[in-house]
Amino acid sequence: MVPKGWKETTLGEILTFKNGLNFSKSSSGENIKIVGVKDFKDLAELKDTSTLESIQVESKIRDAELLRSGDLLFVRSNGNKQLIGRCLFFPSVNERLSFSGFTIRGRVSDGKTLPVYASHLVRSELIKSQFSKNGAGTNISNLSQDVLSQATLNLPPTAEQTKIARILSTWDKVIATTERQLANSQQQKQALMQQLLTGQKRFAEFRDQWNHQQLGDIATIVMGSSPRSESYNGNGLGLPLLQGNADIDNRRSSPRIFTSQITKECNPGDILLSVRAPVGHVALSAHHACIGRGIAGLLAHKEHDQSFLYQWLIWFEPQWESISQGSTFESVNSNDIRSLKVMTPPLPEQQKIAQVLSTADAELTNLQAQLAKLKLEKKALMQQLLTGQRRVKLDADAAA
Repeated sequence: MVPKGWKETTLGEILTFKNGLNFSKSSSGENIKIVGVKDFKDLAELKDTSTLESIQVESKIRDAELLRSGDLLFVRSNGNKQLIGRCLFFPSVNERLSFSGFTIRGRVSDGKTLPVYASHLVRSELIKSQFSKNGAGTNISNLSQDVLSQATLNLPPTAEQTKIARILSTWDKVIATTERQLANSQQQKQALMQQLLTGQKRFAEFRDQWNHQQLGDIATIVMGSSPRSESYNGNGLGLPLLQGNADIDNRRSSPRIFTSQITKECNPGDILLSVRAPVGHVALSAHHACIGRGIAGLLAHKEHDQSFLYQWLIWFEPQWESISQGSTFESVNSNDIRSLKVMTPPLPEQQKIAQVLSTADAELTNLQAQLAKLKLEKKALMQQLLTGQRRVKLDADAAA
């Protein structure tokens, strides 16, 4: 049903599309910045062009091949199918910018649609779900102008578009602020780990010397062993099975299946260490579970703090690359893990360090929950506003 005052239309009737160019680099010719798929990231808008790649092309770029204020840019093709259909909005373009062959430019052409409203519309599930449907499946590998053009929508009058876009842009700003807070907190946590876990920064009450020890001397390490595949089940028989990073979510165990054959086990609170690519990823077990060969379980000895060891292993994660073996399938073995050198302070200092870092983790968890909640609420609001299920109030002048 079309809301009163709205018009049933398609993206093809309100936008014109143009595929990007496959530029040939040259030692001479026009030097120009190109927007490619790697520049989309998680952005909704591109306001900063300072990081864009500049290349020299063989011939001068025509005006029709440039981006201008109000344009939309879609990911047309990419190895990661999750990126296909993602849209980047250009609210203001003040220099010569072009776009790569893996993208499609959309430009408002009907004179009745606001570019900023269109940018919210094409990022909604209302439209994105049609890309998959019209592209013959959920895992489309290419987005065409035809698929874009076929997407249907109901378009409100300009005054209502303005109000809806203003509301959604306000939500975007709140989400962006929370994302910046989260990024800042993550950087602060990283800096704290570097200082506290290496002894660069000490608490005033602690002066005792730290010790260099092997991981196998300070923790019990259980290397996982995979059960037979015929024992796997979804009926809750046996124990949950943790096989690798696919069974980890936000640094907590998140098993997908059970196994009736129990090989090696872990308990709630045990540290889970990925021993296969990506090697070294760390999590905590929330389950009494069976661990497969992609996981090792660790439990600190009584004279060492489990939380300190967990934080230390998170700090060490990027350094596993120098230890892992195999060019095509990286892994570490029991000896690699047991012989890992760990610098440890006395137990009271371990506990104090772990307490400070755990507090930082709690702040990160809180911000992540806030961000997820904001995104979920905005998604629901978009569905209501962009379909006319929920109408905005217009002042008398705008309504006229």
